[in-house]
Amino acid sequence: MAARLMVVCLVWWFVATVTAQESVDESVSADAVLIDGDGVVPEAMPLVVDEVVDEVVDGDSSFDGGPCPHEAGSCPDCARGVREYVVFDALFLDRDNATNNQPILVDSQNGLNPGGTIFTTRSMTPTTATGVRLFVGRHSDDATGWEMGYWSAYGWYGDARADLAGGLAIPGDLGAAVDGWNTASTVRAGWSSSLNVVELNLLRSNFSEGCEPCSRWPSRRCRQETEFDWIGGLFWAGLDEQAALRVNTSASEPATAYRVATASNLFGGQVGARGRRTWDRFAIEGFLKAGLGGAWLSQSASPITSSLTLPLEYRKGREGLDTGMGFLSSMNLSAIYRFTDVWGLRIGYNLAWLSGVALAPNQWDFTDTTASGTGVRGAGGVFLHGANLGLEAQW
Repeated sequence: MAARLMVVCLVWWFVATVTAQESVDESVSADAVLIDGDGVVPEAMPLVVDEVVDEVVDGDSSFDGGPCPHEAGSCPDCARGVREYVVFDALFLDRDNATNNQPILVDSQNGLNPGGTIFTTRSMTPTTATGVRLFVGRHSDDATGWEMGYWSAYGWYGDARADLAGGLAIPGDLGAAVDGWNTASTVRAGWSSSLNVVELNLLRSNFSEGCEPCSRWPSRRCRQETEFDWIGGLFWAGLDEQAALRVNTSASEPATAYRVATASNLFGGQVGARGRRTWDRFAIEGFLKAGLGGAWLSQSASPITSSLTLPLEYRKGREGLDTGMGFLSSMNLSAIYRFTDVWGLRIGYNLAWLSGVALAPNQWDFTDTTASGTGVRGAGGVFLHGANLGLEAQW
């Protein structure tokens, strides 16, 4: 009985195998009609149903499986086209205090060291300023492009103070001329500053492309691994500053102030270069720009009036204008992480140099003549350095 059952099972298995094979052959033949047009399957064509390459969907070479039809390193769908971008950074910039270092407070005859310097214009160390950088641009498909942008820094402030009853003096003839300025009790010096820069640039770009056309990740299928931009354009830079010297002759009298405001406007042309290297979602970008232009400088000083019971104007308000040459250069190195195919997080460091400007503390004039305070000392310079943190979008 067991032998008969075994024979029946073997016959059933043989019939089922043959039937299944005929079904597969018919299915392949039907597909061959669609492929070859004549219902004949070429002998060299492998009969593998699963290895069918998906159609290109939305031009991004998306594959669900199977062999990639593109050769290794080829980028058939990565032709360079129009690309637009926006960059926004928050800036945190420190600056040096490269003023002329002239004394602005000395010991009076009643002081600890008569005639000795207590502090100078460089004693007012500026604080860190915050600002923004915003650039928008467009790369055309012929490797040319343009960009325009703005960057700034606001809130630099430095001060210095000394207290010694009757022991402080303002240097020079002016200190001797104004009542109480050679026997002051409290002197405070303050300095604030802000910077604005606007740029309009043309770009000439070179690209070195890389891709993985069959990657499951869209960002890997088409990407530019290396980009280099030559930059040429125009810039405007505006530096505005205020400085105030406040003198209290005694605790019962209000302070007498010597205030100066300056404005430096630079207009010119600049050249530069920018490079970017991409590894998948990470990138490093850096630029260097240098510009030269004309400088229009102005300064104005407030009247100096006695703070005593009977006010007396010792010096009327003074002002001056001048022109010259100015220089602006800026550098940046940033690391970028793209958390989507469009948006990326940026973090980096910046250096900048601005020269040929009028710094407000340099305009304090402690002489006492009709020409005092009427000129502009415009050979000042500003060195900036600090971090940036922001976002970028490219599409």
